[in-house]
Amino acid sequence: MYPVYRFSSTEDPSHLTKALWRHKIAHQIAFNDGHNELWLNDPNQLDKVEEIIAQWKQDPLSLASVEFAASTSSATSAKGQSFFSRPFHTPVTLILILLSAFVAMFTQLGADLTKVGYFTISAIEVHAGQLYAYNLPDIFSTGEYWRLVTPAFLHFGIVHLVFNALWIWDIGRRLESLLGSTLWLVGVLVIAVASNVLQYLLSGYPLFGGLSGVVYGMIGFAYLYPILNKQAPNIISKPLLAFFVIWLGVGYTPLPELLGLGSIANTAHAIGLATGLLLALVYGVIHKLISR
Repeated sequence: MYPVYRFSSTEDPSHLTKALWRHKIAHQIAFNDGHNELWLNDPNQLDKVEEIIAQWKQDPLSLASVEFAASTSSATSAKGQSFFSRPFHTPVTLILILLSAFVAMFTQLGADLTKVGYFTISAIEVHAGQLYAYNLPDIFSTGEYWRLVTPAFLHFGIVHLVFNALWIWDIGRRLESLLGSTLWLVGVLVIAVASNVLQYLLSGYPLFGGLSGVVYGMIGFAYLYPILNKQAPNIISKPLLAFFVIWLGVGYTPLPELLGLGSIANTAHAIGLATGLLLALVYGVIHKLISR
C-alpha cells in the first residue's frame, strides 16, 4: 500500500473514505503518530484520489453529488503540489538516497580507493600491494564510530546503486510514513550497524558496502510488522519476500559474479533481514504495550 495523505487533527476522513469506496478505490485509513493517514492499494488510481481529495478539502459535503471529471487545471495543480511535497514528507528516506548518490559520485563508484577509505568500516592502507585494515577494538579506540554506518552509502556499481535506491524509495518512504521519521531513522541505523559490523567480523575484509543490508532489513520489517500490529497496512507481499529470500540464496553462488554484479556481501544481507524481523517484533510489542 502507498501513503497518500495525512489528515490534520481537525479533519474527519469519513466523507472522503465514503466517496473513495463509491468510486471503487481500495484504500485504508491507518492511525499513525497521532494522525489518521490515507493509504492507497493501487498507485495507478493516485490521480483520481488526488482529485477527490482536492474536492473534499473544498467542501466535504459536496462529495455525495460530484462525479469526478474535474477540470484539468485543478487536477494538474493538485498533482504538482503532491509530487513536489511528497518526498519531503519522508526526509530520512530522501536523505538516504541522496547520500548514497553523493558518495557514489565522490568515490567514482569505488574506483578511487583513497576516497573509499573515508567510508569503509575500517581505515585502509595499501603497502607493497597488500591491503591492511584495523580490527574493531582499534576502530573504537580512534573514536571513528561513524564508520559503523558509512559502509551503507558505498556502492561499487551503478546497477547496485539504482537497485537499492529504488527499493529504499518504494518501501522505505512507506515505512517512514507509517512509523514516523524518528523511529524509521532509528531502525535504519540499527540495521546498518548490525549488518556492517557482522559482515566485517565474519569476513575480515573492509571493502564492502551498499544499502542492501538496510533493504533486506526493511523487507523483513515490512512483512512481519503488519502481522503483529493489525492497524498497520500490508506493505509487501509473500511473493516479494520470497524473491528476496531466493536472491539471498543466489548470492551464495557464483551466479552474481557471472552476471557481472561482482561479489555480494551476503552476511550483511542475512543479518539485515534478521535485524529487520527482530525490530518488527520489538516495535510490535511496544505498540501493544502503548495501546493498552
